[in-house]
Amino acid sequence: MGVMSMFHLLQLEGRFQDNFALLITPLLLFTLLVVLQRFGFRKSQKLPPGPWPWPVVGNLFMLGKSPHIALARFAEQYGPLVYLRLGSTHTVVASSPALAKEFLKTQDHVFQARPASLAFNILTNNASMGVISGSTLRHVRRICMNELFTTKRLQLFQPMRTAEIHAMIKDIYVEAQDDKVIDLNFKLASLSTNNITQMLFRKRCCGVGTNQRETRWFKETVDEMFRWYGVFIIADYIPYLKWVTKLQGIDASLQALYTKLSTFIQQIIDEHRRNPNIVDNDTIKDFVDVLLTMPQEDGRTIVVIIEFKLTYFNFFVFFPNTPYVTLEWVMAELLRHPGIMQRAQKELDTIVGTNRLVTESDLQHLPYLQAILKETFRIHPPAPLMTPHRSIQPCQVEGYNLPTNTRLIVNLWAMGRDPNNWEKPLEFDPDRFMQQHPEIDVHGHDFELLPFGTGQRACPGRPLGILFAQIVLANLLQSFDWTLPPNLQEEPMKLDMSETFGLTFVILPLIVNARDPFLHLLLNPRLPAYVYSAQ
Repeated sequence: MGVMSMFHLLQLEGRFQDNFALLITPLLLFTLLVVLQRFGFRKSQKLPPGPWPWPVVGNLFMLGKSPHIALARFAEQYGPLVYLRLGSTHTVVASSPALAKEFLKTQDHVFQARPASLAFNILTNNASMGVISGSTLRHVRRICMNELFTTKRLQLFQPMRTAEIHAMIKDIYVEAQDDKVIDLNFKLASLSTNNITQMLFRKRCCGVGTNQRETRWFKETVDEMFRWYGVFIIADYIPYLKWVTKLQGIDASLQALYTKLSTFIQQIIDEHRRNPNIVDNDTIKDFVDVLLTMPQEDGRTIVVIIEFKLTYFNFFVFFPNTPYVTLEWVMAELLRHPGIMQRAQKELDTIVGTNRLVTESDLQHLPYLQAILKETFRIHPPAPLMTPHRSIQPCQVEGYNLPTNTRLIVNLWAMGRDPNNWEKPLEFDPDRFMQQHPEIDVHGHDFELLPFGTGQRACPGRPLGILFAQIVLANLLQSFDWTLPPNLQEEPMKLDMSETFGLTFVILPLIVNARDPFLHLLLNPRLPAYVYSAQ
């Protein structure tokens, strides 16, 4: 071999060694990070057990399309307290009533905060940056609890709720006479939306008699907000990648939605100021009226401080969706278990009769109907993963050390299906709340069943959500005999009970657990014709 050939060979070998070094060095560093993270950091910090987190992304991509199921499997493998690292975020998942009680009652003062997100910050005018103080947030919550969801306030809005429900029942009756297949999901969604928008600002936004252009705009805006709360934004979990969201145009899109929302809310405020709701014996204040007449705080009215955005954002995104999702689940289960449906109808016929529609005052005398809803909340919680909490200081749980800013997720779906908590947990059996556990309720007192949360961060709309679900279900069962399409009538247990998500990622504020596909049903009226025509 000549000198020049040898020289070229040595050159090529040197280049290969250089390229190999460039390739192998990151792999060695990556492996070293994994080993140190697994055996060093976790051991020194004494964190709960959990799956290995990858560098940078942590356990984010181990959750899949059904994160509540993935987390339940982690609990089976590692125990009811599991540690995850979502990006750079410390996260613990609690999957037992005892741990839920520890976090949400005993240490409620530690886990009293909510994790921030880019979508929430922009759509509420950067609440987490001090524009909206913690005291103001608590003030808004007190307004909700003391002015909107009190027993007195719910009673005042009872005629409105009743009118909306009766209008839906009459509409279903008319369609049934024409042998139409009923799209129950659409009707429940419209009913739920109109219920909350009338309480908020005296407007129906769906159905007959509404402005179609306004209805379309409202639906598109709410759907867009709902979608954004389900988008995975990398900067929420790996903060130093904020530049990625700007390149993706996420910040600009959210800012445009914020502007649209602000304009809509300002129109509501201006309209109420031009046409104030004078309160007398025949007039009920809506929520805008309440906020506009609230006393000043720090020299400014509460309206100026929050511009309604924080309050309305939660109402628009979450309140209309949760009740109708629950109602669709319960109807699906009753169709799969016709004996349970018939028993509930018999209870209604005995207590209410067949000459009038059920009213809210009848609900306290319908224990089996209430048990059916409890069982639905147990096995199909509308939010299978409770809205996350965040710790404001270090704490110790079960002998493990949890640092400040640890994110807490309570897996309600896993708790409701755990054989350690319930006998035959996968069976839909309302009798468990009539016989074995009649004392358990859904008001946040019993940690086995927490569909609306508990403690300082419990859902303020719980009274309305429970009442609305009960009265709508009672009317649906009393008014009609419901059946599946012909291809499923002989084998109702084959009804598709698979799930889809309006909000898709575990680390986001809420995951709404919905059926897929939606229910399209056949029915026959159960009451005399004059009962429907009287509505």
